[in-house]
Amino acid sequence: MNHVPVKTKNKKLMYYLLTEDFKQQETKLVTIITSILPVEKIYLLGSTLSQRRTETAFMTDAPSCRKVSHYYLLVLVNKNCNYSNNEVQDRVENTCRSFIPVTAIALHIQQFNNWLNVGQRFATTVVNIAVLIHDGNKIPFKIPAGFETTNDPRDKEMYSFRYVMVNEFIAGAELYIARKQNNMALFMLHQAAEHALHLLLKNSTGLHINTHNIEKLLRYCSMVSFTIPEVFDSNNERKENLLRLLQRSYINTRYRQMKAVSKENLALLIERVKRLAVICNRAGDVVG
Repeated sequence: MNHVPVKTKNKKLMYYLLTEDFKQQETKLVTIITSILPVEKIYLLGSTLSQRRTETAFMTDAPSCRKVSHYYLLVLVNKNCNYSNNEVQDRVENTCRSFIPVTAIALHIQQFNNWLNVGQRFATTVVNIAVLIHDGNKIPFKIPAGFETTNDPRDKEMYSFRYVMVNEFIAGAELYIARKQNNMALFMLHQAAEHALHLLLKNSTGLHINTHNIEKLLRYCSMVSFTIPEVFDSNNERKENLLRLLQRSYINTRYRQMKAVSKENLALLIERVKRLAVICNRAGDVVG
């Protein structure tokens, strides 16, 4: 049996108990996913809990009601899966959406096992703490004996370099605005947001995912920062429209399909992207 530090055991126990009230939902999620893909294992990485309480003149002592409004899953597929990781993710999220929103990270099981064998931080954290809610062929995972996560001094240097790039992209956007090149300014803001989110995810989890999709990166980073969802709130139409504008800029600006961007929207987007940079910088304080 692998030795797990007491602190990690306690984290896993508390985390597991949080999921106990929603086992029926988790079982249905597993059924939905395994019906469309050759899945080996599904780990529950986390969930968003929503709480509702109503008090009126006629109901002054109402109990609180809570429910899971979003799940974060790691889906490990086997060698019989002919889809790329991005395709697996999209299939899982699109199929589960009618039941409950899901953010899925998809990997082939061999890739995950290779990470585990070299003590990669994301893989070891998942095996030590995340809740295994589906185990198809019960393939065993083993963390290397004596492995202990340590901070590589090079991480600090890498983080500082990439964080400088985030701020240079923001400065570039402001320069393009001054030159009335608003579409190019928007592209610079996309680059700043993308780099900041990749940096936040990598620093907090050890995971890098190949994507330019800002909406996906925001959802991934919501697992590590509770302030991320407030930056582009999907319940706020104005903020949601700003996210769509930023999202489309990567492709549209490159192929000259972008409509003119207003200075007002650019000002709002600069504020949002600067907030991402601040969140990213706070996470950088723990590097090294």
